[in-house]
Amino acid sequence: MSAGIASLSAQTEERRGPKKELRKEFHESLSDTQKEQLEQHKTLHKEQKATFEATYTEEQLAITNDKSLSKKEKKKALKETLSEEQKALRSKHKETMKAEKDKFVASLNENQLKMHEELKRHRGKGKRHKRRKSED
Repeated sequence: MSAGIASLSAQTEERRGPKKELRKEFHESLSDTQKEQLEQHKTLHKEQKATFEATYTEEQLAITNDKSLSKKEKKKALKETLSEEQKALRSKHKETMKAEKDKFVASLNENQLKMHEELKRHRGKGKRHKRRKSED
């Protein structure tokens, strides 16, 4: 049994290896300013998420705390309960994050841009794989 687990673990690492290496190489290629932009992006995202969650009603909090719902089900249920103010706030946050991302991408040189695109492709493949697997 432990041999089977070790085999699965090795396969997982084998799949993640190139992506992990590419992410590491990409991060090492970034200037200090670019790394700072990424950190600011992360911080901004966390702040906006906290701001948005602070507007939740009791019904919305109950949805987020419902352990019987999957992440996707929670997202769908929350979306149906959003007020107009919450929708506007979410839209504003989305625009801000897109502007920050665009600013970061514009700062990348040609080589960094290629690595960034490759990482985006890898990220998409993982999602499709999970979706396909769950549909089986």
